[in-house]
Amino acid sequence: MASDMDAAIDTGEGGNGLAGGDESLGSPPLPSQRAAILRSGVIVLVLFITFGIILPRFVDYNEVKEAFLALTIQQIALMTVLGAIAWFVTGQQFVVLIPGLTPLRGNAAYLILSGIGSSIPFGPWNLGVVWVVMRGWGVPLDAATSGVAVFGIVNTLGRFALPSIALLILAATGGLDPDRGAAFWIAIIGMVIFFVAAGVMLVVVNSQSAADRLGRFLGRLVASILKRLGRKEQPDVLGSIHHFQETLGEIVHRRGLAALAMTILAQIPWCIAFIAALRITGVPDDVVSAGEIIAVYALVGIITIIPISPGGAGVPELLYIAGLTAIAGDSWEGLITAGVFLFRLYAWFLPIPLAWILLKIVRRGQPMLPTTAELKSMASTST
Repeated sequence: MASDMDAAIDTGEGGNGLAGGDESLGSPPLPSQRAAILRSGVIVLVLFITFGIILPRFVDYNEVKEAFLALTIQQIALMTVLGAIAWFVTGQQFVVLIPGLTPLRGNAAYLILSGIGSSIPFGPWNLGVVWVVMRGWGVPLDAATSGVAVFGIVNTLGRFALPSIALLILAATGGLDPDRGAAFWIAIIGMVIFFVAAGVMLVVVNSQSAADRLGRFLGRLVASILKRLGRKEQPDVLGSIHHFQETLGEIVHRRGLAALAMTILAQIPWCIAFIAALRITGVPDDVVSAGEIIAVYALVGIITIIPISPGGAGVPELLYIAGLTAIAGDSWEGLITAGVFLFRLYAWFLPIPLAWILLKIVRRGQPMLPTTAELKSMASTST
């Protein structure tokens, strides 16, 4: 979510590496300690450029500092509670997908996924790490592999449902006006994408003939595009769809809709936390309404499906600030920046140290980052 699965599925936020025993799923080599440190250094560089060079040209940091200094203990406690609730609810997606996984372990899995994705970019390391952690908890091979894989699918799809939430709130607050601005159209476009994508996934899972027709159509479309680009490779789109049916279709059929519903539900506490962060830092409802905040949140969530920045660092903040300032006006930019920073503290930054602490606990006596050899060893047994 921009909440923050920007990094939570930092398969660069793309990528299809899935830890598992089936070599066809493509187990990614996990990074060495040195490689992890080097990749983390890239995030530090991105953050420096974003917050040390770009933002100071547009935002008065003194105003941001004053907004933070004005926070009370009660306000910080409120944000901490809202953040913890959002972490917990988001982690229940794993509980829905993986039979027998406890709610607390689902929460831990989410924090590890999010924190590792935010701190080690350029690959699906977080997926592999969470997979190894789950196998260490005794989760069977097939359940761990399919659960982690489907989590990535439904989490991405769930982002497209965010505009629908924004649309409902805009309607409830009287902001459902096409002439009012971009928020309305963001909601409409995202909602259409969500229903089309969800429908395609269900068709692929439930109908072999429909999946074949879709695979042949997409295959021709991709081949045509590649030909126009002067590229000769012909990806096996139909084979990929069949592979999806064979390896993940069953769990999508049995638990996909429940997981998707849980993914959408998990966005709600993040939306509440974002609204609260902006209100706490002094951005009132008559300047930016709840519906408009969620519409911007939804747009950033959809944009950041594409791996724009390593580990989800920097770019989401710029997009949030730009989108909300476009609605509120430049005079509110400082307070909006403070609110965005406060929200991102819980959505992006705090899961990083929490992830490493949790890894230290759950992998007691072992290196915090599992090795590729360990991953392959776990993949060789089904229990």
